[in-house]
Order: sequence, then C-alpha cells, then structure tokens
Amino acid sequence: MSLRFYGHLAGEPMRAAAELPAGVEVSVWRPRVDGPPPRDLPAWPNAVWWAFDRTGVFANRACGVLRLHEGGRLIHSSLVTPRWFRFPQMADDDLQIGGVFTDPAHRGRGLAKAAVRLIAERWAGEYARLWWIVEDDNIASIRAIEACGFTLMGAGERFSPLGVGLLGRYQLLRPA
Repeated sequence: MSLRFYGHLAGEPMRAAAELPAGVEVSVWRPRVDGPPPRDLPAWPNAVWWAFDRTGVFANRACGVLRLHEGGRLIHSSLVTPRWFRFPQMADDDLQIGGVFTDPAHRGRGLAKAAVRLIAERWAGEYARLWWIVEDDNIASIRAIEACGFTLMGAGERFSPLGVGLLGRYQLLRPA
C-alpha cells in the first residue's frame, strides 16, 4: 500500500479550512479526562485508544476523538493520537489525525476540513506537528488535507510484520 504523509506545524494558519454547516454540533472525547468511550463511538477500536492512553503506550496524553453530530446523529469522527509504535516518523510532541470517518450521506459538505481546523484549535499547545497519512488513491482525502494547508512530507508504506495487521506500522520512506 503506497501512502502519502502530510504535516502541518503548530502555529501555522490553516488555509481554506471549512466552517461547520449550520446545525452541526461538536463534541470531543479525551480518554484522560472523560474515561471510557461514549456510547456514540464504537467500542472497538476506541476502547483500545482508551487503554493505550491509560497504560502509557502513547508518547503523550493528547489522545482524543473529535465528533460532529447533526440532529443527535454522529456524522463525522476524527481520531487524534500521539506517537506510538505504528508511527515512528513522529516526534513525542506530534499528533496524528487518522481514523477519519464521514457518514456517506454527509460527504462533500466540508466536514473533514472543518474537523481538521477544529482539531488544530482544540489541541493547540499540545503538539508541534499534526500528521495526516493517506493512501495514494484517496483523492478526496488528499484534496481536503492540501486545502487545509498541510505540506507533503513524503511517501511511504504500511508494513505488517509476519502478516499481522495489529503489529503494522506506517513508515515514511521517501521524504519530500
């Protein structure tokens, strides 16, 4: 799997980051503050993130999920994780935005771009660089993150030692 690695330094302005559509509400789940995952998030894998946060697997305690709701329904979520063994290119004070999901009925509304801006604001002071890793063929995700002003840091691949996905890591191989 060929991947692109994007980065954005703390303090740099977000470019063309979308505003939230009217009626969309924001909530954030932070394991260190809020405990186990709320009911509107799937237990798997969010219970894993909670456990990783509690046991010190992550390089820092900035893990969380930004959620967007409309009419009481979850329409978007973005996971924020610190460095851990899957992301060796990150520094201890970096964060990665991943596990991004937008309900198919709500795609094309700028929710991912708005979520990136909100993450940069709500996690301000807790990171040096935000990372975004995307498969080469995910054109919508690439356009969204480039519109937010993230810089292409390079290309890489996902490796799964012995074919075990849980042990997989995302490796930056060719810096830009």
